[in-house]
Amino acid sequence: MSDKGVITLCAIVTVLIFIIGVALSVINRKEIKKVLRIATVCVFLMLVSALYPYHAMRRSPYAMGLTLFESMCAMLLSSKPEEILTGLNGYNVSFLDVYKGVLLCLLIIAPLFTVGITLSFFSEKFAKLAYRFRSAFRDSYLFSAVNERTLCIAEDVAQTEPKALIVFALRSGAEDISLEWLGRIKAVNGIILQEDVVEIKHSLTHKRNYYLLSVNGGENLDAGLRMYKKYNGVSFDQINMWIYSKDEVAEIIFDHLYETFNVRLINEEGLIAKQLLSEYPLYDAIQEGKLSVLIVGGGNVGLEILRLTTTCACFGDDVKTEIHVVDIDGEKARAVFEKTSPRLAESWGIQFHTADVKTVSFTEVLKSIQPTYVAVALGNEALDMETAVYIRRFYGLKGGLPKLHALVDHSRIEEQILPNLCVTDWSYDKETRKYKSKFLCSFEIQPFGSYEDTYSNLRIAARYQDCLAVAVCAQYRGIKALDEENTPELLTALYNQVTYYKEFSDSYALTVPYKLYMMDMELVDDGEGDLVYLDENLEKYHDLLRLNENRRYESFMRGHGWTQMLPEEVTDRTMGDKLRKRNARIENTYMEELSKITGRDLESEDRASIMNLPIIIRLANGLYGKKYSVRKRK
Repeated sequence: MSDKGVITLCAIVTVLIFIIGVALSVINRKEIKKVLRIATVCVFLMLVSALYPYHAMRRSPYAMGLTLFESMCAMLLSSKPEEILTGLNGYNVSFLDVYKGVLLCLLIIAPLFTVGITLSFFSEKFAKLAYRFRSAFRDSYLFSAVNERTLCIAEDVAQTEPKALIVFALRSGAEDISLEWLGRIKAVNGIILQEDVVEIKHSLTHKRNYYLLSVNGGENLDAGLRMYKKYNGVSFDQINMWIYSKDEVAEIIFDHLYETFNVRLINEEGLIAKQLLSEYPLYDAIQEGKLSVLIVGGGNVGLEILRLTTTCACFGDDVKTEIHVVDIDGEKARAVFEKTSPRLAESWGIQFHTADVKTVSFTEVLKSIQPTYVAVALGNEALDMETAVYIRRFYGLKGGLPKLHALVDHSRIEEQILPNLCVTDWSYDKETRKYKSKFLCSFEIQPFGSYEDTYSNLRIAARYQDCLAVAVCAQYRGIKALDEENTPELLTALYNQVTYYKEFSDSYALTVPYKLYMMDMELVDDGEGDLVYLDENLEKYHDLLRLNENRRYESFMRGHGWTQMLPEEVTDRTMGDKLRKRNARIENTYMEELSKITGRDLESEDRASIMNLPIIIRLANGLYGKKYSVRKRK
């Protein structure tokens, strides 16, 4: 082939490589590392193609390799790329100057890519070493996955603890993470380590908070067990761990293991239900002595809301309470609820209705119900909003406006749609030739359950309700106040040791504002910690609170799958059979018999649990570091 033909062919090949490189980069534009690798390979292929004519002139079998090596050294050492460019002067083609210019650019870019790619092989090592050094001086938050849950927690941590280290441990690396998520990780100064979260090494001089929140519950459980083995046998108050798992298997396993560090099993549906009934309490929906709750959706979230509704709505005979559940298959929802919460629906007279929210069957069901509190949880935020709008239109503003709540996953619904969701009317102005709008009413749909709301403050003692739960557990063990012996660390460790007592304490803590409501009182975040009003008036509400607590305890136990044990089944003064989930104290019917059998004054124990409410709040104030007061309800 002629000299002109050789250089023309090489120029065409170089251009084709460039076009292919650009196309592949555009296709993979969401994966930054892959784009850089494609660009690196294409630069070197273009360089080889452009250098071939020089190799052809020298006619040496080693000339191509040597020439490529020379070009790599050209910008790093004292080599002279002019020698290569001069060697091409023997070709007589019209575009030779352009060809030389392209080749010179490649000679400059290629060594830079070489240095960058070489350093990238060691970047992971550098990141790990840097993290180990920095961990000696700061708390760490380590996440086993990148998803909406972990990102919301990381963003919350970055706002409240800006000096903390945020680490995402990924076995597959960052190539599979979207640009949006990478941007959010960068915004919180997050560190990405390509390593199993359990194997990450660091100093233990500061707190290490592990969040095992992969969508795979089995994977989280496996990592949690390996974490337990890693730290078991050494008492570490510095280790906290959250595991995303609603599987009863995980609950039983960690109930068996004596936890030397804080372990919390995350039931996402439970968190959503707690957030709803804390932020939008049921007592605000009591109208003329009536509370009528309507739950639309009998899935996991809907049934969790139902369980907690029975726990919170124990207002006594002065409030008539009714609960309705609407699902596309009401009988199936009833059967599922009965299996997981035996006889709870029967105890509360819960009514299950079968209806499709997209058909007239839903309208027929609504005609027979006059709710004061509505929660829509169908598992699809678009359908939830559509259904909530329909419910508001159906009931309108007559006969008392029901409190209406819709489950949404993303905060953009709350930020963009809800503020504009209202009804206006128009009238035509002949003078201005324009329509005038007149505001009629707002749909007043309250959102709940977004990732941001559900996972914010998911840290030990970050919420006042968490401190109340720790305080409940402590007072049941006879601890009255914080002191040198009963430290916050000890109380937290005590609360952490048994899963059952955690859940019991959480349930009681959730209902503290409800108990105060029954006494016409409320918690006030004023920083004073004044409980004199509660101390002075608690005694006269004793009987009412006792009925409330007995009812709450029954709902809690049945909601967690326990059934009633008869007095004659009690052996060795033990009122519970944990293996079969049977307990003699679920119903309050057998109080006297059980007191005789066990030799315990159960009535006095119940009284103490009620009269210790001020102790619980004082302990929680000490744990939280910010004091709440109790005042007469406004």
